[in-house]
Amino acid sequence: MLLCVTSLIFTRFFPADYSQEIPLNQVDFFLVTLLGTGILAALAAWLGGFLTRSQENGERNLRILLGAVLLWVLAAGLLWILWSKSSPISEQAMVYTSAQRFLEGNYGRLEYGKYLYYYPFQLGLTAWESLVLGIFGAENYQALQIANVLGAVVCVYAGYRITRLLTEKRQTAAFCLLFMAGCFPLMIYGVYVYNDIPALTLCMAGLWQFLRYMRKGRISGAVLMVLCLAGAVVIRGNSLIVMIAILCVFVVKALSEKRWQYLGCAAALLIVCLGSGPALDRYYEQKSGIPVNDGMPSILWIAMGMQEGDKEAGWYNGYSIYVYQDMCGYDSETAGEIGLGDVKARAKEFLGDPLYTLDFYFRKFTSQWTEPTYGCFIMTYATDQERSAFGESLYTGFPNRVLQKYMDSYQFLVYVLVLFLLIDAARKKEKRPLEWYVLLTAVIGGVLFHEIWEAKSRYVFPYFLMMIPMAAEGLSRLSVWAQEKRKILHKR
Repeated sequence: MLLCVTSLIFTRFFPADYSQEIPLNQVDFFLVTLLGTGILAALAAWLGGFLTRSQENGERNLRILLGAVLLWVLAAGLLWILWSKSSPISEQAMVYTSAQRFLEGNYGRLEYGKYLYYYPFQLGLTAWESLVLGIFGAENYQALQIANVLGAVVCVYAGYRITRLLTEKRQTAAFCLLFMAGCFPLMIYGVYVYNDIPALTLCMAGLWQFLRYMRKGRISGAVLMVLCLAGAVVIRGNSLIVMIAILCVFVVKALSEKRWQYLGCAAALLIVCLGSGPALDRYYEQKSGIPVNDGMPSILWIAMGMQEGDKEAGWYNGYSIYVYQDMCGYDSETAGEIGLGDVKARAKEFLGDPLYTLDFYFRKFTSQWTEPTYGCFIMTYATDQERSAFGESLYTGFPNRVLQKYMDSYQFLVYVLVLFLLIDAARKKEKRPLEWYVLLTAVIGGVLFHEIWEAKSRYVFPYFLMMIPMAAEGLSRLSVWAQEKRKILHKR
């Protein structure tokens, strides 16, 4: 409900020239947002219902729609690579060049004061990029972008399979595919040479395999789930949120139903996911002869997430690197003590001024969850090539304004449909298997985590994508509800 209300009233956006990553705020003319939302909902309901209405051809039509959407996501992603000419900069460039150096046998970035010395959690992503670049060429960052596009296709397919495991209704699966087809940030992020799409792909695949195991009893699902989530955690540590959501379901199901094999799955998932990172560290230590440093303590990001800055509440302000590098000379223990002290001091300020605390965390919340592009334009705008006039217009011209307005209505639609689903299920007092709530558990975990951690709208996009299967079920229920109301009115 909070997501629905705030996204209807407010919209966060970045400067039109993308000169600064500051999530500016504006009050929406919400009638336009509502109109766009209504049009999108009506189109999806009509097309999804039309394709799956027939008992004879419904399944065939659904398979055709699946193929069409997968081809669309693939084509749109490849075209965006061509039009955007996006190039890796900043963090992207540091990991990309680290991967290139690894291919040459140069592990200098692991040494004292270098990039992987204070950010060792990037070692998994560096290893992945080294693998791709080793196959397709060390200078070929477009290969990483194409791999992202293929990952986006897998995300769509996994979302479809998740939906089919959660409900038997073909109509809901059709709605999921239509929503995925309209999720432009997923396609735009294909050019972002970083860990977002690879980790999201593995998380979505892991959730699919988890449900295969829980709903169909497929042992292969449990094995693939563990492997996917271990890879996701190595590439992006925040993937632990999805792992924890699955662990919660396993543990509660084991205790409530006395099915102790679930505890075995939970133990295997926990051990492999938490052990995969250290195993990779040991591999590179042996390969390079350089010890992998502990890196910057996590408490610094929590402390930064409690501070004001030039951008917005809890957004990056340079605090973590200043404390770790400038104040402590890369001493993790001392930096951790300073960070903990700053967390306690800030918590005391918050407790002393509840109104300010509410304002701070409200700004932090809306700056992430009411920015409808999830940073996909500003994070991919940089290029070292000559961009065509049409390509530039996709970022700064009229087509971009259309896309941003569309995404505003699209975001609100997804939030509203998830809310409708939860209200309808509660109203009917439905007793669903606990695994039915795994997506919602992951989303709630994402909301809570990013209210504590450093903020950025890009960070919450994976959880938005996980809402789409729930939104599809919400639209299915809304369609049934609307038909019932129409019949009542017709009788009157």
